[in-house]
Amino acid sequence: MKIRVLVVDDDEDLLFLAGKFLAKEDDRFELVSANTDQEALQKLEEEEFDAIVCDHYLGSHSMTGLDLLEWVREVNPNIPFIIFTGRSQEIVAIRALNLGADYYLKKGTDEFKDLFRDIAHRIVAEVESRRTEEALSNAYEELERKVEERTEELQKMNEQLVNEISERKKVEDALILQRELGNVLCKTENLTDALDLILKTAVRLEGVDCGGIYLADARTGKFDLSSSKGISAHFLSKFSSDKGPAGFRDPLYLSSNQIQSSEVIEDQYKDLTAVAIVPVHLEDETVAVLSLGSHSHEEIPIRDRHTLEAIVIQIAAYMTRAKAERSIIENQLELTNVFNSLKDMFIVANSELKILYANSIALDYLGLTKEKLKEKKIGDIYSIKKDERNSLLSRTLSGIIVQLDSQITGKDGKSLKVDTRVVAGKRNDDDILYFVSRLTSVQ
Repeated sequence: MKIRVLVVDDDEDLLFLAGKFLAKEDDRFELVSANTDQEALQKLEEEEFDAIVCDHYLGSHSMTGLDLLEWVREVNPNIPFIIFTGRSQEIVAIRALNLGADYYLKKGTDEFKDLFRDIAHRIVAEVESRRTEEALSNAYEELERKVEERTEELQKMNEQLVNEISERKKVEDALILQRELGNVLCKTENLTDALDLILKTAVRLEGVDCGGIYLADARTGKFDLSSSKGISAHFLSKFSSDKGPAGFRDPLYLSSNQIQSSEVIEDQYKDLTAVAIVPVHLEDETVAVLSLGSHSHEEIPIRDRHTLEAIVIQIAAYMTRAKAERSIIENQLELTNVFNSLKDMFIVANSELKILYANSIALDYLGLTKEKLKEKKIGDIYSIKKDERNSLLSRTLSGIIVQLDSQITGKDGKSLKVDTRVVAGKRNDDDILYFVSRLTSVQ
């Protein structure tokens, strides 16, 4: 099936490169470009797309990519949305994820070929995930339709009707199970805990009573057991031969007859009556495998196969989110280290002038701990008259960089004259002020 992608960027050269490189990555892509916010909105209203790739900055008199993302999420909460951010725009990246972006990329930090290869992989993963969920939902709706029709037409065939109702309940339970798992995973920070939770959820499926989740070790090319209940990594390695994780590209389902006749499965596992081996793909690599077994069913039912493949997509999504969160934390730590390396005082305050953060040189000058400093307001540090504070707020929040000639009291009680510049910013949609002060004299 074709994958229609809307690419939004005010840079026509980048739109050209997007069309050139993405088409090479996957011949299913059908690209539509827009270089203004109004053109993008018109195309979204008139046409159907499977995914959107959008630059954050679309021009000085245009919506931002975040504005477009917010608009799209109101009318279509499910369409995959990937956003570009410029260098050092971690605040934009965090807000993009909060608004429902599926992924973000730093524009200009990689070679174009590598950048668009990453975009292509993300688009395919998100679109296939949405299509899998839609297929399962359609299957459920189709089953509902059949049940209603049979109820009207086959009143006397009670046994068949009971079976269909039972099947519908199992599909409904599978959907509830996936939804509950997704809700819990959103609150789980540790990967080991998350995989253990996923395995416990998977073995709740009808007939499944043992299994394991195995992470691929990129260095050794082997599997590391993350969570297991009755199946070892040795069992899994027999199916991948010498290829390791790369040997698993597609889901593998074995029935009782196939298990008994298999030369790969050892005697200790011959009591299994059904086996499911489902790989987890991330950026076109097998990063983990979900392996499950049954001692009571002759095969894994089709509905449970759909559920397992949907759970595998949740594993991939969790690992992608965890990777993105680690990247954000690392970038925040890097920024903190940069601020602490400055020779000038650097203080962050909210719109009520309450101090939120200060770098190490500011703490040293003032002789305060981080905890004590957060109890204070800007007026406790700088000699700003009360009637001047409202003017300071209104000027900075309107975009003006304000220069202050003020004094602060140092840790030894001496009065320190500082040259201070104040500029406004945003954090999680809240107005904040940055105070950068350079010592000019000690009195």
